[in-house]
Amino acid sequence: MAVVAFAQEETERELLDRLKNANNKEKIKLNNKLARLKMYDDPQMAIKYAEKALQAAVRMEDKRGKAEAYNNLGLCYYFADEYELLRDYYRKSLSEYRSIGDNQSISNLSSTYFRLNQSEKALKNYKQSLLLYIDEKNWEKMGETYKNMADVYKNITDYSKALYYYREALKIVERERGDASKGEVIRLLDQIGQIYFFQNEYDTALVYFTRMKQMLEERGDNQNVSIVLSNIANSYYSKGDFIKAQAFYKKALKMQIEHNSHWEAAMSLMRIGMIEAQRNKYELAIVNYNKSVRLAKVAEANELLRDNYLVLSEAYEALGNYRKAYHYRIQYSDLSEAMVMDENIANFANVLSAKAVEEKQRENEILQTKNKNILLELEKENLVRWRLSFGFTIIIMALSVFIIYYRYYLKGQENKNLEQRIAEALKKQEEQQQIIMHQSSLTSLGELAAGIAHEINQPVQNISLSAESIKYELEEEKVDHGFLNKSVNEIFEDIVRVRQIVDHIRIFSSGQKDEVEEEFDVSECVRAAASMIGNQYANHHIQLSMTLSNNLPCVLGNPHKLEQVIHNLLSNAKDAVEERKALQSDLKMQVKIETYNKNEQVYLRIIDNGVGISQNRKTDIFLPFVTSKQLGKGTGLGLSISYSLIKEMRGHIEVESEKDKGTAMVVILPLAENL
Repeated sequence: MAVVAFAQEETERELLDRLKNANNKEKIKLNNKLARLKMYDDPQMAIKYAEKALQAAVRMEDKRGKAEAYNNLGLCYYFADEYELLRDYYRKSLSEYRSIGDNQSISNLSSTYFRLNQSEKALKNYKQSLLLYIDEKNWEKMGETYKNMADVYKNITDYSKALYYYREALKIVERERGDASKGEVIRLLDQIGQIYFFQNEYDTALVYFTRMKQMLEERGDNQNVSIVLSNIANSYYSKGDFIKAQAFYKKALKMQIEHNSHWEAAMSLMRIGMIEAQRNKYELAIVNYNKSVRLAKVAEANELLRDNYLVLSEAYEALGNYRKAYHYRIQYSDLSEAMVMDENIANFANVLSAKAVEEKQRENEILQTKNKNILLELEKENLVRWRLSFGFTIIIMALSVFIIYYRYYLKGQENKNLEQRIAEALKKQEEQQQIIMHQSSLTSLGELAAGIAHEINQPVQNISLSAESIKYELEEEKVDHGFLNKSVNEIFEDIVRVRQIVDHIRIFSSGQKDEVEEEFDVSECVRAAASMIGNQYANHHIQLSMTLSNNLPCVLGNPHKLEQVIHNLLSNAKDAVEERKALQSDLKMQVKIETYNKNEQVYLRIIDNGVGISQNRKTDIFLPFVTSKQLGKGTGLGLSISYSLIKEMRGHIEVESEKDKGTAMVVILPLAENL
């Protein structure tokens, strides 16, 4: 750790010295580099550097400088736990990169933000291991750890730190002898050369690529030689030396065709065509572009195919053939739209939630209308009966005792009929209540769709990374079967995790209909419900803490219905703390869940620091259609349904609340052994 800190301090001092005599253009780059250097250890200082770079880039109208500054600010706010600002600057950076057509930077930006959290954890573990290996003077493990740390830093595009660790790993690996160490040297040279290429230091990149090429030729590895030739050609192309670039592209192309490397050959042909276009030889360029298109289709390389359509459109436009230029521009646009179609998947969760809420509101309106009609009919019938009774009373007073007795007999029959009709109305209302309860659980499921997507996406990404690791391991001459077995096991673990998530959602959405009672642990229900709503709390910056008893006695009832109650109470708590947050901006939103056993009863407490409930509303909150939320945010059925479900389990709910300080909802259930 001490070695790493010293290297960073030296780099920062060197950049600050260069900053003193730099022109405005260089100041943008240097302040961006300083921001990237300090964001891990001192995010606030890194924010200042990034803001200086942004101000200078705005004055200079430097779009790339603005994009990098926005990106750095987003990453700084990630380490400062300011996630709203992170998303804001991420969108601004993405917009700037799109305005200059830098697709590579857009791809790197998305990858960086997605992998940042996992990379931070990995670096922490590697640094702890490095300290141990330094103390033990275990050079082999030190080299391996340096290399792993460099891979992580490269993965999040922190190239300055990646270069430092790659060089340290190269020093150690070069001491070793044998084919294995030479293969590792070649890999490290490739990584270092790529980083210099990404930083536009093409001459330095050529030094490493050339050395790598010589070592591969000594080993007779022609397939990888063709890849290095392409890298060398890319460097000359980026330098503007098109003659040398074309020569190396042609050498690479010959070897790529021999080895049936379709993707690489398609890339080389496209680059050769671009060089011909630079020389205004558009007919030759089009010939090479068309060959590249055919190979890209074989390789199923959509990005390469899309780029070919763009340069074909530009070539035909230069020749004045606007019909074909328009044709290829349309193909470019269609393919680009298809490639970004996945971005629309996130809208599915919002649509699902909105649709479920709409269905619930429609059912509520129907139920309210039916209830009003029933009440009106009952009032009308009661009025008619009262008038008849009054008339019959006058007649009865004038008639005999027999008529009086007969009237009371008729009234008794009518009362029985009325009781039967009221019983039927109550039964119908109970059926409607069951429908609303089921709709409520589906609405809860819809609200959780975004969190569920994230829960499933994480193991899927882990599977992708493990598969990629297996691919690269299989390309090595000496395959590490232990590593392959470990990666395969990790993939199966993630598949099991996805299956468990899907099974739980299926059970939650359908388990409400089961009327069978069973013994279950309240703490387990809390964990299941919290796992489904946890991502919503995290996205809204609400701290959710749980103090759960691990040895609770069992209660009797339907665990899925208790999960629905917990979800309703947690949703109300979220709305309460967000409402208070809108009034008190410095509030730290907190919700706490406790379970414990007391006096032969199981207690579940959900405590929030939200707006609270006034004393005159505590007795009304469990009534149907009573809500304190804004119009469109609540139906007033959540607590009413929750109270009914807990009552079915022979329990009750208590409310402890103080206005503007918070609320504690206490669910109390009897022990199963006492029933």
